[in-house]
Amino acid sequence: MNRPVPYPNDTRAKGWRFELDHERIEQSDTWALAPADVRPWLLMLWLSAWRQEPCGSLPNEDELIAVRIGMPMKTFAKVRSKLMRGWWEAEDGRLYHDTVTKRVLEMLSARDAERRRKAEYRQRKEAERTGLSHGTADGHQQDDTRSDTGRDDTGTGTGTGTSTSKEETTTTSRTTSGLVGADVQSPTKAGAICKAIRAKGIADVNPSSPELLALIAKGVPVETFEAAAEICAKATPPKGFAYLLGIVKRQLGEAAAIASGVGMPAKPWDESRTSIEAKGEEIGLGRWNEHDLSVNRETFPQYTARVRRAVEQRQGEPA
Repeated sequence: MNRPVPYPNDTRAKGWRFELDHERIEQSDTWALAPADVRPWLLMLWLSAWRQEPCGSLPNEDELIAVRIGMPMKTFAKVRSKLMRGWWEAEDGRLYHDTVTKRVLEMLSARDAERRRKAEYRQRKEAERTGLSHGTADGHQQDDTRSDTGRDDTGTGTGTGTSTSKEETTTTSRTTSGLVGADVQSPTKAGAICKAIRAKGIADVNPSSPELLALIAKGVPVETFEAAAEICAKATPPKGFAYLLGIVKRQLGEAAAIASGVGMPAKPWDESRTSIEAKGEEIGLGRWNEHDLSVNRETFPQYTARVRRAVEQRQGEPA
């Protein structure tokens, strides 16, 4: 019996990038069994499946598969056993592969999470607008504070519709975090910072965010927010404004710990790919060539060992 279809038949990538996991590829049995001249065709096969509908599937017809990847039919017939290893037929008559299917399911999960996040954001903004829409009623001046910001309501009128100039100034100077006497320029600064963040690709900014205003009050410069925005925009899937604020708060905490004299152990340079490649560039070896798919290509562990030897030669001691 054919296996069930793993996801809806109208699933499409819609611009979602298909990224190759080099370590997973190198550890796969299919990659190990495939001759060197067949391996590039494997990559083309996976890419072609990603572009199909449903995403990650192939038609159960050899000639169509060969045409899709640009391989001559005679060549396809010779290497079919290696090329199509691991593909199975589902109830819809199309072919699926567990590894590619897993990537599709991860994509769908990320999309669902993004939809939920946007829906929650819209609900929150609607609640804020509802709180701000009360205005004045029955001659009573209402504080324009949103109900979910944690501010007190001491700016509410007395029932006569009047308030002293001092009271108005005090209310204006409050930030949405409930702090009195905050920098009255904070909204302007917050707007400028949000504009800079939006320019980096983060759309769901909120100039009135209590966390943002608190960070501005602590003197965090716009460059720090821009750097965090670049990290969020490059993440897979891309992160939003809340995640960005978390990065900035963590950096602020680390800076405070250093300033207070709290010792922070240095992280080993060889604990991650990013730090290893950074060390390689620092000592003149450059980054690992991940695009080299030749038979004698240098694997990442081999590259790491080469960087480690170079570091040991420079320092005269184990890295």
